[in-house]
This record gives sequence, structure tokens and C-alpha cells, in this order.
Amino acid sequence: MNRVFYAILIIVGVSIMVMPLSVPVFKSNADYSFLNTDWNGLSSFGKLIYSRGDIVPVMSTYDSISLGEKKGTLVVVGPSLEFTSSEVDEVRDFLNGGGVLILADDFGTGNGLLEGLGLDERFARGEMISPIYSKNHHHPVTAEIVDPELGKDVERIVMTDPSVITNPSNPLVYTPNSTIFGKMRGPFALVDEVAYGKGRIILISDPDIFTNALFAENRAFIENLLDTVEGPFYIDEAHHADLNPYSSGTMTIRRAVNRENVFYYLLFVLALAFFIESGLWARLLEWGLRLLFRILGEEKPESLEEIVKSLEEEGLNRDLLLKIIREIETGSKLGG
Repeated sequence: MNRVFYAILIIVGVSIMVMPLSVPVFKSNADYSFLNTDWNGLSSFGKLIYSRGDIVPVMSTYDSISLGEKKGTLVVVGPSLEFTSSEVDEVRDFLNGGGVLILADDFGTGNGLLEGLGLDERFARGEMISPIYSKNHHHPVTAEIVDPELGKDVERIVMTDPSVITNPSNPLVYTPNSTIFGKMRGPFALVDEVAYGKGRIILISDPDIFTNALFAENRAFIENLLDTVEGPFYIDEAHHADLNPYSSGTMTIRRAVNRENVFYYLLFVLALAFFIESGLWARLLEWGLRLLFRILGEEKPESLEEIVKSLEEEGLNRDLLLKIIREIETGSKLGG
């Protein structure tokens, strides 16, 4: 076969392994949007979720996607649009069917959903003052994690102007003991788990925990949280009032050359060339056809010796038979 063919195989194969990969990317500058790659976005959180299971972006009302018939986890972070009555019904059906709702809020918008579901828990409005903070008093921290699964390898949780959860059912994370909220003092619930039907609701009183700005510091806690739920993950973008996704063109991913893969590919091309040029392919084909005929019942022709022996058993003279055969092979007449 023409050497050009093998050269083309090598060039095309190696090029595919090393050429950059371009994919379209969509972005948004909305607060708490998974499409937002800035400090106030959740793109890092979105990547982590993607590594755990399938992601389904929710860009319209819950009833438009029949959420109540789905299984998995609904993630709502920093909602700024109210939930309609039909959406509340869809969430109720979703939870009754065994789904999980993660609702992170500090504005109070999520209270409409909680009220519609008939729950007593609420996201309180007001400023929380904690004596333990990170950069300044706007970034309080806590290490008061009750649930050992959520607290595994977590030194602290860093927040930004968080709210607290009132009337909690099963608090999993608290503020420090000396926290002041309004005229009240003491530990307050930051994370609460509520059983609902066959499912459950996880309330978190600070959506900023999941932002790109604080993701690195809170990653251990976030990973532990995701360990307690299962996909597919329905990511709510529909309740961000200022959501305006736009195309940022393409993102180029440059692939690193894997020398081992290149070596094995070249070895494969050389083996293919040897297999074809040496004629092994023809022998293999012939062997395969013989095997096929044998499987299909094709009888193998008898040899000359077997034919003579068979006729001898019928009573014919062996010497005469051999003489006839010799004269046929030499082309002479019988008895010549």
C-alpha cells in the first residue's frame, strides 16, 4: 500500500491528540448566577456540582419543566423573584416524591416558598453581629457544626452579612454563642434540615457561602453538603431578576501532549503497515474462510491415496489403479 496512506494516518492521529479544543461559553453578571465567573457568581460551585452528577439549568418556571415529576436535587441560591403558587405546588410534589431542596437565602424571598409549603421556618431579616470574623465584621465565621458529616475536615465557614433561620426544625450549623441578632443574643441556626414528605429541605441563611469569592475557604463544607444529596441537579436561574446570559464567544482548551499515547499510536500504525504489506491479512482471510466452510459443513476433498484405498475395498486391483493413474499423469495410452 502507498506510504502516503500511512503518513496521513500518523499526521491526522497525532493532530487530533494535540490540537486545541474550542467550546462555546455563556456568561452572566447576575448575583448568585452559575453563569457568573466574577466574585459574586457561582461558577466554581457549578463546576463542583457538575463533577458530582448531571446538571439541568432551570431558566423558566418550575411548572414549565414539570419539576414535580422529577427526581434529584433542586438548588436555589439567592433568589430575588417570588415563587408563584404553581411553582410551590411543583416543589411540594417534588419533595413528596423524594426530592431534595437546597435553599440558600438572606433576603427573605425564599420565605414565600416556605410559607406556601406550610413550614414555620423563616429567613430572618436584620444584621447579625458576631465577635468572630475574618476580614471585618461583614465576614463572620463559625465552626459550630453539629452534623459530623457536614463538619468533616471543616475548620470554619466564612460568610458575608448572613441572616439566621428562625423556628428551625433540625439545626446543623450554628453561629458562635455570643452572636447578637437584633435584640437577641446567643447561638442562632445558620443551616437547618427539614423533613418533608419523602424528601427534605436544607435551608442555608447565607448564599454568599457559595460565591466564587468565598468558595476556596468553604469548599470542604460545600463538598460535605453535596455528599448528602444526589443528582441530577436542577440549578435555578429563573429566580434571579437581573439574569442576562450572553455569549462570550469560545473558550479554547489546549491539550497537553501525552507522549505515551503518541508512542502507542505510532506503534499501532507500524503494526498495521507490517500486517498489510507482509500479506498476513490474506493468510488470515484464507484461514477464516476455511474455518467458515468447515462450520457450515463443507466437506474436505479426499486425497488420491484415500480414493485408491476406497476403490480397492470395492474389489478393484490396486496395482492396476496405480498404473492407470500414472498413465493419466504422463498422458500415455492404457497398455502402451
